Amino acid sequence: MTTQRPRRGRGRKRSSALTVQRRLWLISRLGRRSALPEELIADARRVFGESVYPSNALTALRHDFHAIRNEFRCTLKRQLDGRYILTDFGRLTLLSLPDEEMEALAFLVSFFSEGSWPNRLQIRSLLEHIIALLPDEQRQTIQQPITFRVELPQSSTTVDQKLLMRLQRNLRRHAVQFQYRSNYSDEPESHRVAPIRLFVRDGHTYLEAYCYNSSQQVTIGQYITYRVDRIIPGTLQVERRALPPELPTRRIWAIRYRLSPQVARNRDISLWFSQSTVTYLDDGSAEVSAQTGDLWQAEQILLRYRDHCQVLEPPELIAQIRQTIERMRQLYAQEHPLHER
Repeated sequence: MTTQRPRRGRGRKRSSALTVQRRLWLISRLGRRSALPEELIADARRVFGESVYPSNALTALRHDFHAIRNEFRCTLKRQLDGRYILTDFGRLTLLSLPDEEMEALAFLVSFFSEGSWPNRLQIRSLLEHIIALLPDEQRQTIQQPITFRVELPQSSTTVDQKLLMRLQRNLRRHAVQFQYRSNYSDEPESHRVAPIRLFVRDGHTYLEAYCYNSSQQVTIGQYITYRVDRIIPGTLQVERRALPPELPTRRIWAIRYRLSPQVARNRDISLWFSQSTVTYLDDGSAEVSAQTGDLWQAEQILLRYRDHCQVLEPPELIAQIRQTIERMRQLYAQEHPLHER
């Protein structure tokens, strides 16, 4: 007579697999942000179901923490407020980058280590998260200075990050109102605008917006570029009504300018404007045709060429530059006070 062995239940195997999944999930969760033990248990039950932790959940969670530290060699820290956070992924640093991508990562870390770029803090947090997933030897490499840097001018003022985030959340969504410190007024100006985009130029962060109303009448009904650090943070108000899907048509100017042979003879000139086309002439000079929606910006860019650039059209831009040159002539015609006797 053959005795049939009792079949082993598979409950233990399933339970063991679920425990490993739960611990890997905890590592991922704590790598994103800190949490209290009660929050971790509640979050895990939402993801896996109520049975993921037994009735004595806190005890099971402590066992998970012990396994995370000892089996995976992760660094798990308890903060003063009782929250836990993962600061080192230990054996789970599975992201190993090739040399070319390590160089790119090092460049990004260097670039966003200073300045007041939009989303700088979020980008730094993203880069630190990526670095935390690297093996130890690559993490040490990333801290070494790189030989290639981009040197950009920086503003003497900083951008309020909360203001920047509020503007970004409402781009093309809601009209905003704010007080603005302009170069052309002794008192702060009032502006009500439709925010369109944020961008960085020459070390400053700008908001491009359509002006609905303003204490400066000349800006009403125009697309205006505002320096974000000149917006008074406490005055920003976001309207509840959503912006219309289409804003008024922006005026676009066709511009044409000629660059001297000293600038253009190597045929490697910069194309600053949209729709740029270049015609190289026999004498080595170049004629550029392009489009712009901002004559003020176009003037700032083209004046950098000094006497190596002649604007041919539009007439409005030529008039602006002539006025600027005349004001500069008058300024430098005055004798400097230090030279007076």
